[in-house]
Amino acid sequence: MKRVLLIFIGALIIGGLVGCSATQKASNNNELQVTEETQEKSSTTNKEQITEMTQPNKPTTDMEFIDISGTFYTTSGDTASVKLLSRNKWEVSYSTLEGDVNATFETNWENSGQEKQSKTPMKKSDEYSGFHVLVTYVNESDIEIIMEDGDPTHKMVFTKQKPKENENYEIVLQGDLSSFAGQFSNDNFNKQIADSEFTLGGYSPDDYYNNRTTVFPTLSKNGYWNGITSHGNYEIKASDMPQKTNGYFEVHVHGTNPGANNGELTFFLVPPNVSGPDGTLSKDRRVFQVLFDGKLRLLEYQKEDWWKEYQSQ
Repeated sequence: MKRVLLIFIGALIIGGLVGCSATQKASNNNELQVTEETQEKSSTTNKEQITEMTQPNKPTTDMEFIDISGTFYTTSGDTASVKLLSRNKWEVSYSTLEGDVNATFETNWENSGQEKQSKTPMKKSDEYSGFHVLVTYVNESDIEIIMEDGDPTHKMVFTKQKPKENENYEIVLQGDLSSFAGQFSNDNFNKQIADSEFTLGGYSPDDYYNNRTTVFPTLSKNGYWNGITSHGNYEIKASDMPQKTNGYFEVHVHGTNPGANNGELTFFLVPPNVSGPDGTLSKDRRVFQVLFDGKLRLLEYQKEDWWKEYQSQ
């Protein structure tokens, strides 16, 4: 009887040991499977992250639309108006010394870091298609439009930021006189033109009506043209850049016609609400020319469509 009892107890002990061993193996197998699955998922995630990090910027979808319509400004205060013609096709209108210009272009957006950019051809109203338009979009209030054709003097930059009062005149210090650009005349000279029946200088009345003459002294972005006086062209030299004093600018321009006008002219360019070299204050921009005897002459800007006042005289 004792022997039977011992055999039974031994069987229970052996069975318990076998059960524990099986449970431990199953547990180990489960842990191994979980570890392998975790490693596989981690490996897959790492591969996906590496792929995302090494993948270059991709163009956005062709159907993406960003509204860039509205008014844009240059640092000199000029404006351009952009309006939507159809999806991603635009018309831009702006002014130059030669007159008003319209042009069309399309946008084709690509991602560039935190920005979106579009560079496409631009077709002007005069059929010239050498320009490209680069549009950089950050948000609806931070948009830049650059129009260029490879000639630095033709490049135009517009942004959504309207320049602060008189801030646009600071570009004079860089040799850019755009903020004071314009033609100059006075009543006496306009009467001479009218008395010639708008043919002074060999031009036709239609030339005068459409501003296609060179008779008027003109201040431009790069210099000065003294008009019918001697047809002399003057420009700013890099070695003699404009200087600012007492809130206005002293500008020296140098003749570019050897033997004809290789001299130097001096102008004072006065922003609005700044006291000029004559000690007076004006709400208008003003240009003073320093004459050979040192005296100042205030140049009068020619009015738009000035000729209408003189047609009946």
